[in-house]
Amino acid sequence: MNLTWCGSTHICGRPKNEDAFAMQQISEHLAAFVVADGLGGLPAGEVASHLAVTSLIDTVRTLAPVNTTSSPAQMKEILTKGFLAAARAIGDDSSKNPAHEGMATTMVAVLINDASEVVVAYAGDSRAYSGEDELVQITNDHSLVQELFRKGLITKDEARLHPDKNVVTRVVSEVPVNPDFTHLRLERNTLLLCTDGLFDALTDEEIFSEMNERDVNRICPSLIERSRKVNRDNTTLIVIRAASRS
Repeated sequence: MNLTWCGSTHICGRPKNEDAFAMQQISEHLAAFVVADGLGGLPAGEVASHLAVTSLIDTVRTLAPVNTTSSPAQMKEILTKGFLAAARAIGDDSSKNPAHEGMATTMVAVLINDASEVVVAYAGDSRAYSGEDELVQITNDHSLVQELFRKGLITKDEARLHPDKNVVTRVVSEVPVNPDFTHLRLERNTLLLCTDGLFDALTDEEIFSEMNERDVNRICPSLIERSRKVNRDNTTLIVIRAASRS
């Protein structure tokens, strides 16, 4: 595979970091990326996000074909099982640790095969963006504010500043949940996965200006630095690009 990527997380102004992420070349035919944001206000958000990320990556490693290219349909099935495995792991931990009962996390995960086909699975308000000519959100938040925006009751700017913007309507918890999916081809796209700490801090234009950087390894630290200057929430992101992009 011919991919390049970076990933980074920062605690920002919080007492602990409840985000988690992973980036892994599963085989020469498949790569996996995942970002999760443990829900604040609920117990053990950092445990929920870590369990979800680890369970999903372990599932992909177990189920992905080693010597052949996974089709988009296969990648969707693997991700579905990864989200179910995350729910089981959270449920198992909660049953052993009563103080963790009720913990939950958002999660966005991506599989990319060696034909540059991308499948994105998500639950909650952690996002995936495409950034070729402009920044385009390719996931739809599972949130109260997104529902208000979809119904035309608030504008995009009002949604960004809404006092209930952190109220999510779908999460990864001990209750199994099916993620939503989207798919695309990587080609000349730059993909961004991130928690709400990033897009709450920076506008689409500010994020996209950093994604134009030719060296992918500079994008993540630059976005983290800009975010932490104005944001008190944990911030986590992964940037993925075809290595041959000029």
